[in-house]
Amino acid sequence: MNSHRTSCFLTSLAAVTVAFSAGTATAATPIQLTSAMNEWTSAHPRTGIFVVRLDADGPTPILNFKGDVPRRPASTMKVITASAALMAFGPEHRFTTELYAQSPPILGGSRLSTTLYLKGGGDPMLATPTYINKYLAGRGTSINGLATPLRSAGFTSITGPIVVDESRFDTQRRVASWPSRYIIECRPLSAVNVNQGYLRDLRTLYVVRPPLAAGGKLRAAFGRAGITHTGKVVTGRTPAGASLVSFTKSPPLRTITRVMLPESDNYIAETLAKNTGSMVLGRGTTAAGTQAARQLLAAQVGPRNTLIDGSGLDRGNAVTPKAMVRVLIAANANPDWGPALINSLARGGEGTLERRFLAPSLRNRVHAKTGYIAGTSTIAGVVDSRAGVRYAFAIYMNDDAILGARRTQDRLVALLATGIADNS
Repeated sequence: MNSHRTSCFLTSLAAVTVAFSAGTATAATPIQLTSAMNEWTSAHPRTGIFVVRLDADGPTPILNFKGDVPRRPASTMKVITASAALMAFGPEHRFTTELYAQSPPILGGSRLSTTLYLKGGGDPMLATPTYINKYLAGRGTSINGLATPLRSAGFTSITGPIVVDESRFDTQRRVASWPSRYIIECRPLSAVNVNQGYLRDLRTLYVVRPPLAAGGKLRAAFGRAGITHTGKVVTGRTPAGASLVSFTKSPPLRTITRVMLPESDNYIAETLAKNTGSMVLGRGTTAAGTQAARQLLAAQVGPRNTLIDGSGLDRGNAVTPKAMVRVLIAANANPDWGPALINSLARGGEGTLERRFLAPSLRNRVHAKTGYIAGTSTIAGVVDSRAGVRYAFAIYMNDDAILGARRTQDRLVALLATGIADNS
């Protein structure tokens, strides 16, 4: 990790913003940018805007309106979640789901009589082939990968229980502070879940007990592989002496964040938060995940920011635009995990930006994450000007005028993309 370069950028940012108070722009900020900001903020004060130009010798502030005031970030919170996960695990990390037997299988026969243990590794992409092709563009982890090695070894019949081990995470299925209606926003969480918590191969009904549903889908995978299974599906722990018989690995984490951020997938975000908590603090809980994110991003996300979940659904989340920009500065400066984060953000015309930044000269130069919950519209990311000058921005509107907020966001980003502030 190139911490020295990141540190230099942050030190430079701190130094240059001493006299850069809320509601101001630098003396050389183009009038078009200042006017666009003031036109909105004069009538909508519950706004936070912070924009910097990423110069070679450090970031140069361009716009600031209450950039130090915490606001609801909505789904831009996923930028923090993704950054923490990429820092904790590395972009190439793959989550592993394992299948154990109580005793080593005796090869040479077609029947296997043993207890099987399905041990979850917190993979948010574990799914059936149909679900992967329909919803994950072929980028998921096939549960069939747990069954085919047993069939290849000659087994056509398995007798004995399937014990599903979800101990990597707690058994809290949702963030405790969420209202019950959020079940439509994020399916029940578990360290071993198939089809992201949906009951079948369609995104309609969701499961109530994820580990038992996962065991049932493993049994179905056996059937697809030509293996019959007889036995109950129960929950429990994998014993220390069990023998590994098969495993399946997720796509690289950089691929998972590339799925999560453009589509703003709440389930993946909350699963990554618990994974980060498990990795950094040894606790696969949402609270540990947000605590770990704070530790990993301590130089960027200070004590004024409140992190409650990984997805941004909770209305109690509060992040300053300046903190979000600091995260983006760190990503831009760090070659280890930064490119994976930036490349995971939606381009114009993609995901939640499907109808935004569509001009051919603009769409590939915007990399951003949007956010929306009632009374909140946000956007954060980077944009490259025509001359290749990069800006990092966070624009948070905690306001009911959602359409006007989005128009202002798009106007500001589009102005930056023209290069209007390249030499200011």
